Amino acid sequence: MNNRIIQFFIFGSVIFFLSILIKGTGNDAFSNVPDNSQVIDRRTCGTADYMETLQIQDPSYREWLKGFEKFAEKYAKDHEFDNDSRNVITIPCVVHVVWNTPQQNISEEQIISQIDILNKDFRRLNADTTNTPPPFKPLGADCELEFRLARRDPGNNPTLGITRTQTSITEFGLNSILKFTSSGGHDAWDRDRYLNLWVANLGGGLLGYATFPGGSPSLDGVAIGYNYFGSTGVAVPPFNKGRTGTHEIGHWLSLYHIWGDDNGSCAGSDFVDDTPNQALEFYSCPSFPQVDACTPNSPGVMFMNYMDYTDDACMNLFTQGQLVRVNATMNGPRLPLQTSNGHVNVSGTPLCTFRADSVSIGYTGHVNFSDLSAGIPTSWQWTFSGGTPPASTQQNPVITYNTPGLYTVKLRISNSFGSDSLTRTSYIRVRGAALSTFNIVSPPAFTRVGVAAGDTSKVNFTWTKSSNNPTVNYKLKIRKLSTQTDYVFPANSGGIDSVAGVSRNVLDSIAALMGTTGDSVRCTWRVFAFNGLDSAASTNSFVITLVRGTIGIQVISSEVPASYALYSNYPNPFNPVTKIRFDIPGSEKNSIVNITVFDILGKQNSVLVDRELKAGKYEVTWDAAEFPSGVYFYRISAGNFNETKKMILVK
Repeated sequence: MNNRIIQFFIFGSVIFFLSILIKGTGNDAFSNVPDNSQVIDRRTCGTADYMETLQIQDPSYREWLKGFEKFAEKYAKDHEFDNDSRNVITIPCVVHVVWNTPQQNISEEQIISQIDILNKDFRRLNADTTNTPPPFKPLGADCELEFRLARRDPGNNPTLGITRTQTSITEFGLNSILKFTSSGGHDAWDRDRYLNLWVANLGGGLLGYATFPGGSPSLDGVAIGYNYFGSTGVAVPPFNKGRTGTHEIGHWLSLYHIWGDDNGSCAGSDFVDDTPNQALEFYSCPSFPQVDACTPNSPGVMFMNYMDYTDDACMNLFTQGQLVRVNATMNGPRLPLQTSNGHVNVSGTPLCTFRADSVSIGYTGHVNFSDLSAGIPTSWQWTFSGGTPPASTQQNPVITYNTPGLYTVKLRISNSFGSDSLTRTSYIRVRGAALSTFNIVSPPAFTRVGVAAGDTSKVNFTWTKSSNNPTVNYKLKIRKLSTQTDYVFPANSGGIDSVAGVSRNVLDSIAALMGTTGDSVRCTWRVFAFNGLDSAASTNSFVITLVRGTIGIQVISSEVPASYALYSNYPNPFNPVTKIRFDIPGSEKNSIVNITVFDILGKQNSVLVDRELKAGKYEVTWDAAEFPSGVYFYRISAGNFNETKKMILVK
C-alpha cells in the first residue's frame, strides 16, 4: 500500500470521529420533501447537494476529496497501459429495505433485478450497447465490477443480503435518518466489507443520492427510491430499468455528473478526459447527435452516459476515462472491498430463496430453477404444481410445463443446523396460444328468437375465431339487459368450435328465470375466448329478444305443401310488425330453414328462423320496433330453395 493510499485511510478515520451524524426528524439541513410516489418524468439526483452539505459540516472532508483528485490523477498516469491485466472485483451488497407501506416493502425479485442490471451495466453486457452512437462506441468500458448480494452478515452468520425495517417515517428526502436504526432507518453495515444500498420512500420525486468515498462510515452508501429500484415489481417508468442504481453507484465510485455541476459555465469538470464538455444535464431521451454551448460540433455531448440525467432507456455506457476513476477508487479508498468475503457462503442455519430463469413461458416450455439459499444447505425438496416432474431433490432442477396457467413453486432446504422453506404462489406463468380480436356474427343485433318449452331445435350462435390453435376454446354468455348474471354455454365440439347451438327449450327456461315482460325478455350475448390462462372478449355484443310461446314461428295449417314457397309479407308497408309465411314440402323429411332480414345496404338485421322444420305451412312474425323506416329484404334458405322478397317499414 503506497503512502497516498495510507493517507486516504487516515483521512477516513479522522472523518469518522469528526462527521456529524444527523439523526433529526426533518428540521435540519436534510429536510424532508413531498412524497415521491407521484409520477415524475425528469430525473433528480441528490448527490451533489448531499455531498455539499457533508463538506460544510466537515471541512476536512472537502480537503480529503481534493487529495483524492491528486491520487486519481497520479493513478491514471501510473496505470495508463495495464488495462488488460485487471481482475474482476466482486462487491458484496446489502439492501436495507425501509418501508412504511406494503408497496414500499419491495420484493426479492425486484431487488435481484437491480443486481442483475448492475452486473450488466458495469460489465458492458447490457443489451442496449447497440444504442451507443458509433463515435462513442470505442470509448465504452467494461468496469470489471460484479455485484452480489451478501451471503454472510457482519457477524459471519448466513444472510440473503437483505434487511427489512418497518418505519413510521413516511418519506426521508435527503435526511440521513434513513441510515440509522434509532431514527426509523437502518444502520449501515461495515463499508469496508459491503456496499450499503438503502431503499425507501425518499419523497419529492427524488430518485436517489450517494456518498463519494472518504466520508463517515455510518453514512457511506447509496439511497434509492423504492419505485426507481430495479426493473420489476413497483418500479415505475421512465425510471424502471435500474439505471438510477447504476448512476448512483457511479457516484459511490467517485464519478461526477458528466456536465460537472457548473450551472452551464463550461468551466466545470467531471475529471474525465473522454467525456465531452457539457453545459447542462439532458433529460428524457434525446435524438443523436446533440450539441450545446460547451461542445458545439458533432458528435456533440454524451447524453447517453450513465452519469447524465436522461431516462433509463436512454443510458448505455461508462467510458474508458470513467473506468480509470473507478479503478483509482477501488485501489484507493475502497481497496478493502477487494478482500471482503461478504459474498461468500458460510455454513449455518439456512435461509431459503430461489429464482427461475424465466417466470413467464409458453406452454410445453421449460424453466431452470436455481437455489440461491444462504447457509450452505445439503438437501433440497422442490414441489412444482403443474410441472413435470412435479417434485425434485436436485439443487437446480429443470421443469417442463405443458398446460397454460399460474403455478406455485415451493422449496424446502436443510442442513445439520436446521431447515427453512419458501413458497411462491402463482410464481410461474405458462402462457397459452395468442388470442386475436374476434367478432360475434349471428344472430345479429335486435333479432327476435322464438323459444318454447319442449322445442329441442337449436339456435346457433356464431362468431369469428380468435385463434386456429386447438387449445383455444370459447364460451357463450347471455344475460338480461341491465343485469350482471350470465348464463354460460360452451361452444360445440368440446368448446373449440366458433358456434354454440343452444336448444330453444333451454333458452325458454332461461327467459323464465330472467323474468319476461309480457311474452319476451331482452338480452345481450357475447363470446369469450380462453387459452387456458388468459381470456379475450369479442369486440362486440348484440341485443336480442327471447320470445316465449306462440310469438315466433307458428304452424298455420296441417296441409302438406307440394313444394317450397315464400310469400309476400303482410301487411306491407307495415309499422312495426309484419308476418311472413312460407312452405316446407312433404318431399323433404326435415329441412334446416333460415330466414334472415337485410336492409337496403345488404346488412343483416335479424334472423327470424334458423332451425330444423318438418313439412308444413308456417308463419313468422318480425317486430321492427328497433329499426328505422326504409326498404328491407327477407330471404329464405331451405334445402336447395333460396328466394328473396322486399318489404317496406313506414313509421
